[in-house]
Amino acid sequence: MNCNDVRKYFYAFLDDELDVEKNIEVLAHVDMCCECGQRMEKERLLQNRVRETVCEVKAPDYLMEAILRGAEERPNFFALLVKNLLSVRRLVPAIGFAVAMIMVVYLFVIPGSSKKDDVLFLAESKYHSYMMQQLDLDIRSQDPTAIVEYLRGQTNSKIVLPEIGNDATLVGAALSEIDGVKVSQVFYIRGETPVSFMIFCDPDSGSGDSKNIDFSGMKEIFVDEKIVYYGEGYCGHCKIMGWEDAGSQYVVVSMLNSDEILKMLNKT
Repeated sequence: MNCNDVRKYFYAFLDDELDVEKNIEVLAHVDMCCECGQRMEKERLLQNRVRETVCEVKAPDYLMEAILRGAEERPNFFALLVKNLLSVRRLVPAIGFAVAMIMVVYLFVIPGSSKKDDVLFLAESKYHSYMMQQLDLDIRSQDPTAIVEYLRGQTNSKIVLPEIGNDATLVGAALSEIDGVKVSQVFYIRGETPVSFMIFCDPDSGSGDSKNIDFSGMKEIFVDEKIVYYGEGYCGHCKIMGWEDAGSQYVVVSMLNSDEILKMLNKT
């Protein structure tokens, strides 16, 4: 075998899928070819790292259920394939989780990757990433002033943190980008439950555009003389609330129930 022939069999070799004859040929080549041997070792290390990472993380049951519901709503070949693979995740947990992550990208990341109409989608997606410890915050601090100064410097916007009750502790913030506009998402913890506030305002002017976030279809309630929109998240387990204030728009996502979130907003 030459180098090109051997490299076609790298993954099959690492997965012990080759017959004895092919296995011996690949081994003989990589023993003599330094370049192929190094490439093989890199692939092996990468494969081991992926396997270790997948086995360390277990997707929550509610996330699996949400993925399956999404697949049912999108009856195409890819969705059907994912449903079938997820159905055997109890037998092969690593495969089940890996496919779940692919489906998350398919259902949540791709459709809501860069459109202003998908701010709610993005806010919930980031919240779930934080819940699963898959989101690295850009700044960690319990000091509101430090958070505001950092976010204003990064977004060139007049960031104003929402006023909330003293029973919630500030954790930090992360940045996203929608249609070229940087969006801030601030994270708190209330009890043992994370709460996120996504803040959307245009750069430079610091004023939000009421058309940026589509709250249509959500219920309404008056809190502190302003309209607060609320409803269930796409996953069916968390709650989403949104409102406009001083030229900015805010989106709250949390596993807290609606009453607990409203208590935070009422600062009681």
